Amino acid sequence: MSLVSAVGYSNEINGREAAQQAAQQALKGLRSASPKTALVFFSHLFDPLEVRQVLNALLGDIPLWGATTSTIYAGSAPQKMVVVILGGTFALDTTWIGHYSMDPLGSALELSTRLEHAKANRHWHSVLLAADGLRGEISTLLSYFEQVPLGVGGFLSGAGFPRGKNFLLGETYCAEGGLSALWLGEGIRVGISAAQCWKDSGLVFRATVCRENHLLQLDGEPAAGQLCAVLGHCPDEWNKPPLQDLLRLFPLAFREAGQPETILAAPLGVEEDGSLRMNIAIPEGSALRLMTADPTAGLRSLTAAIQSARQLAGEGPAGVAMVLLDAGWFELFRTKPVALIEAVQEGAGEMPSFSAATLGHIWRGREEIVPIATNLGALAVVFKGESWPA
Repeated sequence: MSLVSAVGYSNEINGREAAQQAAQQALKGLRSASPKTALVFFSHLFDPLEVRQVLNALLGDIPLWGATTSTIYAGSAPQKMVVVILGGTFALDTTWIGHYSMDPLGSALELSTRLEHAKANRHWHSVLLAADGLRGEISTLLSYFEQVPLGVGGFLSGAGFPRGKNFLLGETYCAEGGLSALWLGEGIRVGISAAQCWKDSGLVFRATVCRENHLLQLDGEPAAGQLCAVLGHCPDEWNKPPLQDLLRLFPLAFREAGQPETILAAPLGVEEDGSLRMNIAIPEGSALRLMTADPTAGLRSLTAAIQSARQLAGEGPAGVAMVLLDAGWFELFRTKPVALIEAVQEGAGEMPSFSAATLGHIWRGREEIVPIATNLGALAVVFKGESWPA
């Protein structure tokens, strides 16, 4: 028996009750198979350690992968928690790097040992990464995947910022500031495909001064002032509700040298010095194109990405579809959530699926290019079992 999967979810407002309900529902769906790992997303307003204790009591010490988040959809409705248990006979390993946000280079070097092993033998075909999306710097780590033949997908956590908590789950840990990796091999197939919902507005800026994850100047002027002059309202207004939640709907797009994929960087907020806080590092000197939303094209792209991921996962027994949507999608479709739900359902078909909000996704479109981290996209990850030869 290769992959066996089961989905459980809960809309209980109490974290302990939600964790208990979702985990028990998933365990019931797993039937006689033994749990091997679990994908877990839960409300950023819950107490993460309390949730972890409940999961440990019900699931044992199996490794977890996931995070807190602001929005979850499962069973065609909003939920506070989702637990997807993967069981059966398949190759699995995990990595937890707790110092990721404090030491991006050290974290990359630590992971590089595993990547060198993956390059030497093809025991693992895919890796899923979950990284702190508020305090980490992911580009350094992703550069180490060059020439490593692996499918790569994942997300940047922090959906709900600046409200609530930002915790990651990895192995048996539940903490801030970390990076969690799930390595998958024989017995499980993974299809990964991306979608986007934004189009070029025609306006172009030059990133004249950048420092780590802060964009200080556009065209030689304070970045917030330049962007807000186009959008209307003064920079201070964009740091308060209701405009605070809308700022990320206007990302800046750029291309890195040698990278065929366009990267979108969306502001997290306006700083006191007039800079824009980002969670995607923008190379200084980059030409930045202001993007605007295209909801209709976005829904088509989302459905197509899920269908593509299903095809890429092969013809084995159907498992589950995980859709990682940047929080901006949920804001964009705030008044029309049914449209978003239906787009996911159309793509997933009869396969069980769930959606969770992120602050960006990690993706590798082809093995010969370096993976990217980008904002305001959607990533479809489909898990299937392998068809064993007769």
